[in-house]
Amino acid sequence: MDSTRSLARRAGLLYVLASSSAPFSYLYVPDALIVQGDALATADRVRASEGLLRAAIIGELYCATLLVFAALALYRLFKGVDQKTSSLMAVMMLVSVPISYVNALSHIAPLVLLKSPAIAAVLDRGQVAAQVTLFLRLHNYGLVVNQIFWGLWLFPIGILVMRSGFIPRWLGVPLFFAGAGYVLNSLGMLVLPPSLRWITANLQILGVGELPFFTFYLLIWGARGSPVDRLAALLAMMCFAIGAAALLLLMLHRIDATQYGALVLTSLVVVFGLVLRWRSDRATTRTAEART
Repeated sequence: MDSTRSLARRAGLLYVLASSSAPFSYLYVPDALIVQGDALATADRVRASEGLLRAAIIGELYCATLLVFAALALYRLFKGVDQKTSSLMAVMMLVSVPISYVNALSHIAPLVLLKSPAIAAVLDRGQVAAQVTLFLRLHNYGLVVNQIFWGLWLFPIGILVMRSGFIPRWLGVPLFFAGAGYVLNSLGMLVLPPSLRWITANLQILGVGELPFFTFYLLIWGARGSPVDRLAALLAMMCFAIGAAALLLLMLHRIDATQYGALVLTSLVVVFGLVLRWRSDRATTRTAEART
């Protein structure tokens, strides 16, 4: 059981870290940069907010890279429950990684268009602005495509949770709702005409169904029974609270992107401290076992 708790703790931590910058990179930045119906204004925003776009690129690559380790950790946690379902889960998670890396190119392209003298010499301002807007919108559709996999991998995780025997079965239910919300939201964007997209437009909110399992249960249950029980829970919740508060303040325009980055960095320092404390605890436990 202690080994399972350790795996759960690691999987929960990696998944939370992999998701930590997603709201900023996938929701806030695209909304902040694109001016609906005005390509010239969109290009001007990108030009004035180059640092914001670069931060979104870094955040997207950060999320995709950590997702690899989260997938492996979740596979190790659940392979004893059902190896085929665990493999399916891991494959779906890993498939989304190259999609994210390729999609990041659509955020790099506007920077190249706006910064290249060679391009400016052959394209006028309107043409450059149109292409900048095109790439930003392509990036948004790349997120829509990738979101299908974000939803699909939650179904095998939900099944594994319900079969595990060491995690409450009810935690699988919100995972199914979250997965359905992501998939249906994406399909609505890709298949439905604009006049009917309102049907699935708000289903993405079902994604909060991930929180009970990943953000709360795995981290806290993984720490329970070890000497770092209360410290682990406190630091994990502090990290989540700092990240959520930072995003809220950014969306309310109470802080700028630099201040948001500082707050997120603070939350990551908290997580780093948590990891070091866990590693120290593991080393102490192994030393004690070796002596006995």
